[in-house]
Amino acid sequence: MVSGGNRRWISGARLVAALVVASIGSVAAQALTAQSWNGYKWSRTGPLEIKMGDNVSAVWEPYLTAAVSQWSAAENIDFVERAGTTVASSCAAKYGVVQVCSYNYGATGWLGYTSVWLGSGFINQATIKLNDYYFNQTKYNTAAWRAQAMCHEAGHALGLAHVNDVRTDPNTGSCMDVTNDPTGKALANATLVNTRPGYADFKALNGIYATLNSTQLSQTRPTLLASSSFAAEGFDEINLVTAVPEPRTWAMMIVGFGLVGGSLRRRSLAMVRT
Repeated sequence: MVSGGNRRWISGARLVAALVVASIGSVAAQALTAQSWNGYKWSRTGPLEIKMGDNVSAVWEPYLTAAVSQWSAAENIDFVERAGTTVASSCAAKYGVVQVCSYNYGATGWLGYTSVWLGSGFINQATIKLNDYYFNQTKYNTAAWRAQAMCHEAGHALGLAHVNDVRTDPNTGSCMDVTNDPTGKALANATLVNTRPGYADFKALNGIYATLNSTQLSQTRPTLLASSSFAAEGFDEINLVTAVPEPRTWAMMIVGFGLVGGSLRRRSLAMVRT
């Protein structure tokens, strides 16, 4: 598990197995590719369709929908909004999916917090927490702060680090830019609005995901429409991983040995519980 992802810190930063990025005043991730978060990425053999589990309150809904649409403009990457499968207070991860949650997580020091889990060197699940403890306060309870936080954490879930870590610098026009003023109205932060992805973000994603891999999670394969009333999803081998936040049971059973007509036949059944 790689915990920490972009947290928008009110103050401070932390390391948990990997660098915490995405914050108000945190340390930048080491750029392996421009704007890469330690090289973390989803594996792909073709286009990616990453499901975003919706576990947010009504006030967050339009910002989640906007972020899904905005990041889906990236080459070979689409976010797709789906019903969430967790309780927002715990925001448990689900294999192959990004679970997005909003809840009052208390005076933690962060506005948003992204965690990713790795298997075979690639992201295989992620969670995004949006902290209503701060967003219920006057300073952060604005459309601009909510839009940047959602967009910012979604970018981290793709493996992006900050485009700029100095919050007093002029805005770059990217939600991955740490700032004191996402609206761009404060004199010190110039006039660009940091509430959506910018050109640098898409350029970085193109570089991070330029190379095809040998495997891809079945959950991230684009849905294939077989007809107007039937949808089928591709399947792929699932790599067994142990680096997950909660216990998981993985079992492999081989059954059905027998001789029929003098020939040895073997049937195997692989069972994976997540």
